[in-house]
Amino acid sequence: MRSHPAARSTLSPRPLRGFTLVELLVVIAIIGTLVGLLLPAVQSAREAARKSSCSNNLRQIGIGIRGYESASRRYPTSGEATATNTRYAATLGTNLMNVNSCFVQILGFIEESAIATQWTITKPYWETANGCQNNKLAGTDIATFKCPSNSRSLPSFGGANPNGGFYGRTDYMPVAYTDIDPATGQRLKANSSGANAYKNGLLTVDQSGTWQWATDGTSKTVLLFEDAGRDQQNGGKREAKIGGDTVWIRSGANGKATVCVAGDFTDGNATDMPGWDDGAGNITAGKPATCPNRWGDPDCASGVSGARNEETTVPRTQPLINNNSTPIGGGTACPWKGNNCGPNDEPFSMHSGDGCYAVFADASVRWLSANLDVQAIRQLCDPGDGEVPKAFE
Repeated sequence: MRSHPAARSTLSPRPLRGFTLVELLVVIAIIGTLVGLLLPAVQSAREAARKSSCSNNLRQIGIGIRGYESASRRYPTSGEATATNTRYAATLGTNLMNVNSCFVQILGFIEESAIATQWTITKPYWETANGCQNNKLAGTDIATFKCPSNSRSLPSFGGANPNGGFYGRTDYMPVAYTDIDPATGQRLKANSSGANAYKNGLLTVDQSGTWQWATDGTSKTVLLFEDAGRDQQNGGKREAKIGGDTVWIRSGANGKATVCVAGDFTDGNATDMPGWDDGAGNITAGKPATCPNRWGDPDCASGVSGARNEETTVPRTQPLINNNSTPIGGGTACPWKGNNCGPNDEPFSMHSGDGCYAVFADASVRWLSANLDVQAIRQLCDPGDGEVPKAFE
């Protein structure tokens, strides 16, 4: 029997046809183009999320400071200052440090009570004597004190903690003072001759500041700036010991602080603390110094003075926010490892948009542009300048 022709045709195999090389290349090119178009959008969305998280961290810190002030009727310490009278130091211009940082004092108000209840408030963060747990607790990594947009600073930049791991870092800077001249914009820091242009912020070294000091208004007074992007562990300018070039004090009731004397706490250990930094990036080993990028260190506070390489420049060419931001690292003009260069003790952020966040005394968080007038920022740092405020938003 013969098979039907139609049946034979349906059973015959059909040739299989794949993509040609040209077609594959076209598809790959299309996919590559789509990825190229979508990647910036994805990166932008991620940065927006990180920026929002950073703002939320600062808002939590601002609320914590308000909570502390409400409970004690005093603001937490900034951590540092310069002596402009003889209350704590016989010589004007002497470095003053509080044993506690601003962040240590607000731990119990930002849902870090487990650390706050173990902290010995009369001792500095490096203390280990007589069972003090401060040094170990200072190694805690607290997300609230760090900005997610800071991709440059590694955990190791906090320095090795003798209890294992590293000291906890911070990307935020409590405002201790400003020393910008209201007429010229130059830096006129306090020295043995007097205060010059130096003005304390609302957060003071001895907690003498209250909301009544903010005569310009709490919505016009900055408590903290972002200060993110340090790319190494920098030693501060102050000795972590009693009897050196720094007078250490402890806060007391109603802002009545006392000067620390021998025996109040042990000196910083040269093994644990970074080497001394002269402010120009020159490190001398064996002279234990404060470390500004640790949340437990009172030197994480700073004055707002502007770029080191423009202290006498009139008018300034560098902004007060994000000074010497390019090239990365500051270049030769103002390398970031030098005091007041880039993120080293000045307002600085790693966000897009050329600016940084600031926490105001009313607990609000606002974005401040790097293009802001020098005097506008000075006014925001001085809680009682009494001047007609310049626009800052």
